[in-house]
Amino acid sequence: MSEDFQIAWFVYAGSTLVLLAAGWWFMRNWRWSWLRRAFLLVLAAVFLVPVKIPVAESVAMPVLPLYLYQLLFEENGAAPEVTANLVFAAGGALAVMVVWGLVSLLFKFRRERRRRFDEDPYFNEQ
Repeated sequence: MSEDFQIAWFVYAGSTLVLLAAGWWFMRNWRWSWLRRAFLLVLAAVFLVPVKIPVAESVAMPVLPLYLYQLLFEENGAAPEVTANLVFAAGGALAVMVVWGLVSLLFKFRRERRRRFDEDPYFNEQ
């Protein structure tokens, strides 16, 4: 990868992280924090996941800008591998958030149950 392209990647990644931090800042008072986290993680995944197109001497590019470019400016639309990378990036981010949400719900349920048992030692949910 050439030095100019590395600098472009650094600028792109830095500006994307600034954009995501600004999004987190403006959404910090949302009541549903899990929705904010899911939204920001999916945006980070689709903005920052690189895709390498099967053209000789090509370099990895961010998947969402490449997808939009191909969709708007190429005759055949977006390439299948670019579309698949975009779908798998967003789906993977959502899968991570689902697992994170289920684990946090399980811990919250167990914490609430333990708190109820500590308040009432005769509490039994059988």
